[in-house]
Amino acid sequence: MTDPQFSIITMIEQFPAQMGLIGLQMLWTIRTEYALKNSVNMKKIMKDTNQEFIKLLNILIDATTKNLTKNERLNYETLITIHVHQRDIFESLYQMKVTNLFDFEWLKQERFYYIEEFDRCEVRITDVLFLYQNEFLGCSDRLVITPLTDRCYITLAQAVGMNMGGAPAGPAGTGKTETTKDMGKSLGKYVVVFNCSDQMDYRGLGRIFKGLVHSGTWGCFDEFNRIELPVLSVAAQQIYIVFMARKGNKETFIFSDGDTVPMNQEFAIFLTMNPGYAGRQELPENLKVLFRSVAMMVPDRLIIIRVKLAACGFKNNLPLSKKFFILYQLCEEQLSKQVHYDFGLRNILAVLRTLGTQRRSNSSEPEETILMRVLKGMNVSKLVDQDETIFLSLIEDLFVGMKSTSSAYKDLQTAILSSCEEKKLVNHPSWNLKIIQVYETSLVRHGLMILGPTGSGKTTAIHCLLSALTKTGLTHFEYRMNPKAITASQMFGRLDVATNDWTDGIFSTLWRRTLKLSPDEYCWIVLDGPVDAVWIENLNSVLDDNKTLTLANGDRIVMAPNAKLCFEPDNVDNASPATISRMGMTFFSATVLSWRVIFGGWGKTKSTYLSNSFQDIFDNSYNELLKMLQSKLLPKMALLEPHYIHQTCDIIDGLLSMFPENEDLSVDILSRLYTFAIMWSIAAVLESDNRLLLEEFILKDMSGKIQIPKLKEGESIYDYTISKDGQWQHWETLIESYTYPSDYIPVYGDILVPNLDNVRTMFLITLIANQEKNVLLIGEQGTAKTVMIKSYMQEFDPEVRMSKMLNFSSATTPNMFQSTVEGYMEKRFGTTYGPPGNRKMTIFIDDINMPIINDWGDQVTNEITRQLLENKGFYSLTKPGDYINIVGVNMLGAMIHPGGGRNDVPPRLKRQFCIFNCTLPSNTSMDKIFGALGCGYFCVERFNDQVVRFLPRLVELTRIVWQKTKQKLLPTPANFHYVFNLRDLSRIWEGMLQVCSAECQDVQMVLRLWCHELQRIVYDKLTSSRDKEWFLETVRSSAEKFLGHETYRMMPANMKTIVFVDFMRDMVDPTGDEPDDFEPETPNIYENIEEYV
Repeated sequence: MTDPQFSIITMIEQFPAQMGLIGLQMLWTIRTEYALKNSVNMKKIMKDTNQEFIKLLNILIDATTKNLTKNERLNYETLITIHVHQRDIFESLYQMKVTNLFDFEWLKQERFYYIEEFDRCEVRITDVLFLYQNEFLGCSDRLVITPLTDRCYITLAQAVGMNMGGAPAGPAGTGKTETTKDMGKSLGKYVVVFNCSDQMDYRGLGRIFKGLVHSGTWGCFDEFNRIELPVLSVAAQQIYIVFMARKGNKETFIFSDGDTVPMNQEFAIFLTMNPGYAGRQELPENLKVLFRSVAMMVPDRLIIIRVKLAACGFKNNLPLSKKFFILYQLCEEQLSKQVHYDFGLRNILAVLRTLGTQRRSNSSEPEETILMRVLKGMNVSKLVDQDETIFLSLIEDLFVGMKSTSSAYKDLQTAILSSCEEKKLVNHPSWNLKIIQVYETSLVRHGLMILGPTGSGKTTAIHCLLSALTKTGLTHFEYRMNPKAITASQMFGRLDVATNDWTDGIFSTLWRRTLKLSPDEYCWIVLDGPVDAVWIENLNSVLDDNKTLTLANGDRIVMAPNAKLCFEPDNVDNASPATISRMGMTFFSATVLSWRVIFGGWGKTKSTYLSNSFQDIFDNSYNELLKMLQSKLLPKMALLEPHYIHQTCDIIDGLLSMFPENEDLSVDILSRLYTFAIMWSIAAVLESDNRLLLEEFILKDMSGKIQIPKLKEGESIYDYTISKDGQWQHWETLIESYTYPSDYIPVYGDILVPNLDNVRTMFLITLIANQEKNVLLIGEQGTAKTVMIKSYMQEFDPEVRMSKMLNFSSATTPNMFQSTVEGYMEKRFGTTYGPPGNRKMTIFIDDINMPIINDWGDQVTNEITRQLLENKGFYSLTKPGDYINIVGVNMLGAMIHPGGGRNDVPPRLKRQFCIFNCTLPSNTSMDKIFGALGCGYFCVERFNDQVVRFLPRLVELTRIVWQKTKQKLLPTPANFHYVFNLRDLSRIWEGMLQVCSAECQDVQMVLRLWCHELQRIVYDKLTSSRDKEWFLETVRSSAEKFLGHETYRMMPANMKTIVFVDFMRDMVDPTGDEPDDFEPETPNIYENIEEYV
């Protein structure tokens, strides 16, 4: 190198990349020190050396525009990155007129010397000497060195020199881990990065520390403060032992577990931390003192952009880097603060990677046009609608008068169109754009996040893209799993503390499986479930440039080159910035798929005549109905637009199945089907008063546009259904009268008295469930949801379809649900399971909203429910990675209205169901139901004529008293149990139906029984004497007003003294089946307690 004829380019081309790079750094050190030594005597030497370095830099930049191989290009880009920094340092030395080799401005740099005497390379940073380790690192890229990186290098070098560790700390995306790795690369040292998680224990950490010390490797523990506090405490002790042994220059030392470990002095330990993020700990003081901390808060983005643009071959890198930098600065300031936005370093580097490929493929295009196109293409995909216009106007302001062009992927677009035809989908332009954006993101990121509300076409977009890529000649497929349907140990693996045995989890098994794929197969692992700050953080080392899965047992599994990791949540409210910055985001807004597109997709499955006829009918009125619903009505459950159109289409499908398929139905009949479908989709989750408002809107504002039945006085459009011949038919004509059996007494809870509400709901359940789709009933307590579903399931032919019922509670876990469902199934073939005997099965889940919502706002039990409905199966818990397909199962669900402290179900589960609200029956219906029960029980076969004739008057009176109580006594924080629903009214009658004819001979006794039941069901709930007095007075006044003075005189004077009991009855005759120790002498009444006064 001291030879004047020496050519660095010749060296770069002849020797391996690593040697070329160190040669460049040695050359720079030699020339700089020579210039500094002779600067006093030779006045022009500093200026000439500076020009020489600039000339060398231009030679390297010119080399990148040639036709190079991938490795050659990477080599030159790395050389440019390092040499730009070296030139900048020399220029600053020249400007500051430094002439002394011992000036701190020179000493603080990383300086490379070759010592011929020992045949070794030495690297000096300040007063710390490192030996270049000659470890083969291959042709790898290097970081842009900025003032921040320089400061970090100095601190870390000082820490190692003082036998301590280094601890860079700061927010996500500031380059903490990468700077540590890069410092290792510059010293020819291999750096092992460990992604720390809360699953790590002190034994695992101890093994890692011993390995590092033995091998002399550098260990970088990424996000060390995610480890649990008790483990950190032990780790502090372990690190202390290691550092003390190094300080004492010991060849061997005894570790905390008693093992004797040989010492290699070249090892070092570094920690990186994100302070203050969710799921992070504060480090204990005894750990902090062992490390020198470096604050890495704001990276020097402008320098990084400029150097990387130069490395990509952009000659005009200075003005372009300023535009790039200003655009991102303005985006952070002016765009809305969405959780999934990231304009940090990782995003910048992804854009710079794309710029490099675009620059090479369009070498004749102006540099500014390329920059504008890439900046626009790579950021628009993640913006919400209102921010998109602001961003585009910022681009226009920075790149004045320039028109952007977009890349046309002709082969891919042809394949997407073909896939859409196969899958009967509409290739809508806005949705197609999102597919292209996902594809473009996948070219530069290995971690993708496809984000957006339910029903915006995320899953279908992934399937369509993978199918299209397969058609272009590259086999693409997915492994889909829901990380929230399983525990963390089931996902990543479990270490047995006692035996140290490791069991792989589902994700780690799939991850290993991708490594066995042939090179022409491409796999996307899709994690389809809510994101929280715990499970996704375990993948941080996968998503950054390490691309390595770190498991709790110390396994480090590198990502397969033909694998991608894709996340598909509906929101990222719980994700930390550390995760967001590592992802390539594509945001599917609710406007990507309007109802027209979803309807168009449904129309593709129908004949041309039906599709066109329904298209005209829908275009006429559906939009106005949706606007009315969204602006003026209050649904009892929050649903999105796609849900309503899916439910409308499902109901029309059910109605069409009532008619022979080959029969062309008239437009009049189709209009009636449409009217019925919107009644039970648009109005499906409304209460009675809101349904009437919608009906009023249909009758007045939409008259002529929607075909409705001819209504008589007091009738509603909801009272009509479609008959077999396609005409309107009143529900009353379909209601069978209920006759209470006179010869036996049925179980009270199983009685379903047919009325308009339950006959209508039963029809809707049948309409949807017969298509093997799922139904969810919502409604207040006592609206007969469970009874209706049970009676629907009782009609099944047991040879064809089975039924099972589950009750969810706050204690139900995903594993319990999975085990229960698997217990109902039997193996059919391979990994396919189904109900026994080749039958089908309907599973009814009562109180589906009851499972507990965790700290992150997720209902994990309902995540596995959704997985069963959407993906038709589970991952095996006994054989991780094996998927159990479950066929022949559909689901019915029931739940109380969400709100007021009651849980809702996840939106992505809602879209698997058709949802119907069960309203409270009308007064007429209630009187009919309880009249049928009361009059049926108190019949002439059981009771005397006087009682039978009187009882119908009590039916309406009981309802009036119940309604007055419900309106007056409302729940408050003090009296939260003041909830008087239809079940209370039902319980009053259930109690009255327990009486026998012997105890109830006349009207007076019936009234006494009625007073007793009212007191037991309502009066006993009341807490204050004022409420109790009000209730007794209400009962008296209502009875007097309704029964008349004559009958009212039979009412008891003091109701509080009346109690009906069953323990005063005579002992039942023995049957002979009693056990030997049975005591027949049961007391007739409770014994007096002597102490009671």
